[in-house]
Amino acid sequence: MSSENFLKAVYFLKQVQNIGNIKILNILNSFKNPDDIFKAGESEFIRIEGITHTAYKAIAGARKNLQEIERKYDSLRDKCERKGIKIITINDEEYPSNLKKIFNAPVILYYKGRLDASDEYSIGVVGTRYCSEYGYNSCTKIVEELAEKKIPIISGLAKGIDSVAHVTALKNNTLTYAVLGCGVDVIYPAENRKIYEEIESKGALISEYEPGAKPDKGNFPDRNRIISGISLGILVVETGLKGGSLLTTGFALDQNREIFAVPASIFQKRFEGTNDMIKKGVAKLTSSAEDILIELDFRLKDYLSDKEFDNEEKVLALNMFEKTLYDTLNHEPMYIDEISEKSNLSISDCLVYLLSLEFKSLIRQLPGKRFVKR
Repeated sequence: MSSENFLKAVYFLKQVQNIGNIKILNILNSFKNPDDIFKAGESEFIRIEGITHTAYKAIAGARKNLQEIERKYDSLRDKCERKGIKIITINDEEYPSNLKKIFNAPVILYYKGRLDASDEYSIGVVGTRYCSEYGYNSCTKIVEELAEKKIPIISGLAKGIDSVAHVTALKNNTLTYAVLGCGVDVIYPAENRKIYEEIESKGALISEYEPGAKPDKGNFPDRNRIISGISLGILVVETGLKGGSLLTTGFALDQNREIFAVPASIFQKRFEGTNDMIKKGVAKLTSSAEDILIELDFRLKDYLSDKEFDNEEKVLALNMFEKTLYDTLNHEPMYIDEISEKSNLSISDCLVYLLSLEFKSLIRQLPGKRFVKR
């Protein structure tokens, strides 16, 4: 975590009008001691890239209100402690590594839940708030396939495709982050409370906005740059020729991220944005996770080989009955009675040991008492 003095300096600079993330980062990198930010003169500031006389006047003006800013800072810290909200800066190890490298990276983040270094290998998923059955099924299929490889999923907790992506990731025990356009203590939309709570317990809710911040319309474009910034690439499932998904892909292009799009039906004009991206060569046509994994092979190779090694270790530790069932299964779904017959175990015994294999993330259960290897 950042030192308290560094965090205070970041918070102070965030209160200065017309001083954004880029200028703040230039200032932070120019002073070895964060305390100097509160006492350095104009000559020291205007040597910093992007800091003009006007910008220095704004900083000096904020210093005059330092006591009030310190009171707000103490209040913020108390609120975060009460609500289980953590604060990190761009200098912290926990800060998502891909996000650190983008233009206009947020210098401060608030989050609930847990951050994990595996977010370096994540895929962002975006799309319409009003998805079709085809969009729902496409998103579920591809996210399930990514989850089999333990690829983290990043989205924005909106209705529609965002919700499908989060729920599928949660069901398949892969890490998911929801990046919010409001404070992390504000549940928006309200009907996603259950998803919000599950993400908090198994992943993270992230925002650059202070706790209590309302979901202002102007916040969401900035939120979208964080979704793409954390991710290696963006998967788009159903979007029109305008909208938030296209803003996200715009940020992704600027950030040198890969873009993937599920082709939409030619009879669904409201979703022609994905087909337009594919047609223009902006996005790779994507019908399975394999399309994503192949394109990102150079970035994912070591991560995926580590996961395969983890599975080998788990298999070696199985007891006799678990190993029999694991060897019976393959990557095509099998009904419980077929598994029982092939393994020479009773259905009740099969269910006990299949549950154990599921807890170990070696298999997964599908509707209708069907099971498949991960």
